Amino acid sequence: MVKSLPPIHKLLEDADRRGELIPCLLSHESRIHRQEYGSLLCQLHNSGKISLVSDNNLAAIELLAQNDFWSVIHSLDQAIPELECSYRDVLRLVHTLVSKAGSDGAAGMPNVSLVKWCKANPEKAQLIFEEAKSLDTLCLSHCVFAIQGLGSTKLAFELLEHPDKGVAAVGLCALGRLDIDEEAVAKRVIDECCRAVEMDYGQDFRSSAIETAFKIWEKLGPSEPYRQNELLEAVINANEGDELVQMSAALFYYPKGLAAESIDRILVALAGEVSNPQATVHWLDHALHSNEQNFDLDKVIDIFTTQIPKLEDSIKPNYLYNFCQWIWRDSGNSAQLFSRWLTKGQFELCEFLASMVGESGKKNAIIDIPRAILPNELADQIFMARKCVGFLWFHEVTAASILLSIVKNGKKGAREEAEKLLYDPLLLSYSGNLRDFLEEQAKNPSRRISDGIGRLIKHHDAYLAGLQQTEHLVEFLPTIAQRRAAAMKDRERNKGIQEQAHKNSILSQLVSRQTLLYGKKTFSVIHGEGGKKIPSIMPLSEFSYSAELPRLSVIDPVGFNEMLMVFRIEQKVSR
Repeated sequence: MVKSLPPIHKLLEDADRRGELIPCLLSHESRIHRQEYGSLLCQLHNSGKISLVSDNNLAAIELLAQNDFWSVIHSLDQAIPELECSYRDVLRLVHTLVSKAGSDGAAGMPNVSLVKWCKANPEKAQLIFEEAKSLDTLCLSHCVFAIQGLGSTKLAFELLEHPDKGVAAVGLCALGRLDIDEEAVAKRVIDECCRAVEMDYGQDFRSSAIETAFKIWEKLGPSEPYRQNELLEAVINANEGDELVQMSAALFYYPKGLAAESIDRILVALAGEVSNPQATVHWLDHALHSNEQNFDLDKVIDIFTTQIPKLEDSIKPNYLYNFCQWIWRDSGNSAQLFSRWLTKGQFELCEFLASMVGESGKKNAIIDIPRAILPNELADQIFMARKCVGFLWFHEVTAASILLSIVKNGKKGAREEAEKLLYDPLLLSYSGNLRDFLEEQAKNPSRRISDGIGRLIKHHDAYLAGLQQTEHLVEFLPTIAQRRAAAMKDRERNKGIQEQAHKNSILSQLVSRQTLLYGKKTFSVIHGEGGKKIPSIMPLSEFSYSAELPRLSVIDPVGFNEMLMVFRIEQKVSR
C-alpha cells in the first residue's frame, strides 16, 4: 500500500526548519494551483511557522536558476500584500525578487504587490517614506511604490523640495503614478517637470521629469497639451541621445496625450543622433501598432532610414512587423519606401527591402511607383534600376514591376536601361512567373510598357529557340565530375537549410525528432497514467516545394554573380 503524502503545509514547515523552503516549493510546485500557494505561504508566515523573509530564504532565491526562479516568483509575489512583517523585511523580499527578475517584462510584479502592502499598512509605508528622505538606499529604491500605496500627492511634492536630487526624482516618479483628478494639480506637476528639465539637475532627475510629464499628458488628453511644445523643445535641443530613446518609448506607452504637432516634433528628432538605434526602432515599431494613423509616413521612413544602417547586426522584417504591415497595407506606402531606399542605395536598407519581399509572404508583390514618387534625376533613376536588380533578383516579379515603373514614368536614358535590365539578366534567367507577368502586362494601357514588353518577348523567344538548338551538343553537357560536385554542393546546401530551419523552429525545441527514411505511416507507443500503453499510428503524407533557379547562374555563374555584386555595392558618384 502506498503511503499517503503529508499535507503540503507540513512539508513546507519542515523544509523551512531545515533551511530548504525554496527547493521544497520547486519540488511541489505542481501539486496545488499557483493561486493557492500565495495565500498558503502568507498564512504560514503570519502564524510564525515559516519565514519568507529570512536571510537563508532570500539567499536561496538569489541562487536559483532562471527557469526555477520563474516557477516560484508567482507564489512569493502573491504572498506579499498580506504579509505581517516589518517594512524593511518586506522591502528586502521585494528587492530580491525584482533584482533577480532583471529586465524581464514581469520584473515589476513584486513592486505592484508592494503598493497593495503599503495601502494595507499605511503606518509602515510612512516609515519607508521617512527613511527615503534620510537617504536610506533600500527605502529610496522603493519609495515610489510606498507613496503610490498611500496615494498622497502631498508626500510626493514634499520630496520635490528635498536638496538631494535623487530623492526629488523619486517624488517626480511618484507623481506620475498617482491618480490625479484635479487639473490644477496636474498642471503643477507639468510645471515641476519643465523646471527640472530647464534647470538641468542631472540625468536621473531629467529622465524622471520627462517620463512623469508624458504620464500626466496622457491623463489630461490631447485637448490639453499643457506646455508640451516647451518641454519637448528643451529636451530635443539638449541633444541627449538617451532622452531621445526615452521619447521613442513614450510614443508607445503614452500616445493618447500627445498633440499631432508634438508627435511630428518627436519623429523629426528621432531621425537624428540617438544613443541606442536598436531600442529606438524597437519602440517606434511598437508604437505603430495602434497609432500609425497619427504618424506621418515620411517622418517614420526618415527614422528607419537613419537608424537601420547604424545597427550592429542586420535586422529582419519580423522585428519591425508593424512597420512592414503598414507599408504593405497601401500600395502608395510600398512605392514610397522602395523608391526612397533603392535610390539611396544603402546596403542595409536595400537588404531589408529584399527581406521584406521574401519573408513577409509577398513573393510576387507588385510595386508600382508613380511619376510623383520616382526620383527626378536621370542618374538616380538608372542607379535605382541597378539596385533593384542587384537586391531583388530572387524576387523577379517584384523587380520587374519596379523596372516597368521606370519604363513608364522615367526619363529616356533610364527607360532604355530598365528595359535592358528586364531582358538581361531577368528574362534570360527566369521563364516562369516572370514571363507570365510580362505577358499580362503586355495589355497595359501604357504604350511605353506594352511596346517594350513586345520587344522583350520577341527577343526572349529567339533566345529560347537558340538554347534548344544547342541542348544536345556534347560539348555543352557537364562532365561526371562536374555533376558529382554539383550534387555534393546541393546536398550540403539542403542540409544547412534543414539545420537552420530546425534551429529557428519553436516546435522543434519542444518535441523530440525522428528521421524516417521511407514508409507510409508511423507507429509509436504513448505511456499514459498508471503505466497504460496507448498505440499511436499516424499516416505519412508527401509535401514538396519548388523554386526556379536563375538560368544565368548555371550558364555563366561567374559573370552573373559578378554583375549582381557590382549592382549591390556600387555607390553614387559624389558631385
